Amino acid sequence: MSAPSLSTLAPAVVVLVLFVAILARRAYLMVRGTPYAPERLFGFLGFYVFLFALVAFPTLYAAVATWGEYGYLLLAPYLAVPIVAAGVATPYVRRIVRFERAEAGGWYYRLPWLIPVLYLALFVLRFTLEIVLFGLAVVTSFSLPTSVPPGLLVLLAGVDLLLAASTGLLIGRSIGVYQAYQRLPGAASGATGTPLPHGGPP
Repeated sequence: MSAPSLSTLAPAVVVLVLFVAILARRAYLMVRGTPYAPERLFGFLGFYVFLFALVAFPTLYAAVATWGEYGYLLLAPYLAVPIVAAGVATPYVRRIVRFERAEAGGWYYRLPWLIPVLYLALFVLRFTLEIVLFGLAVVTSFSLPTSVPPGLLVLLAGVDLLLAASTGLLIGRSIGVYQAYQRLPGAASGATGTPLPHGGPP
């Protein structure tokens, strides 16, 4: 079988690079201070969940092809891990998030850098592993070969679960920020409030 041409790989490579660039920019904005907007907050949350599904589906497909119906057992941790992580992150984020007034009006919020940077690192790690194990052509097709050795499949599933945990942390992050904003005096009605102390949380 002939190797895929550069023109065939280029569009998918561009998509992967674009995903990484969006995640990197978002991580930077989270650390620097992000304007509060519910539609932006939950819109990006949907983007993170979509990326996790994009990564998880090929692994599940390969698991079913390798282990038969036992491969569906991966669905349980794939669903449970983000839910548990979100449940842990929500009250923590609600407690530590810091809001401050922008000069032009509106609110900014700040959070530690760990969660968004962790997600970005795990996303890059996941695709790096696929490139090393299966080659660029497989990765840019957003699929896995159906004859994945069990050991490699377990490795990929493990990285997927780490990504699932960081996705859950981001879900909890969004919910926690939203709930904390609702508690700001006058914030929900758009009234001017007193900024909280400048700078990120400890």
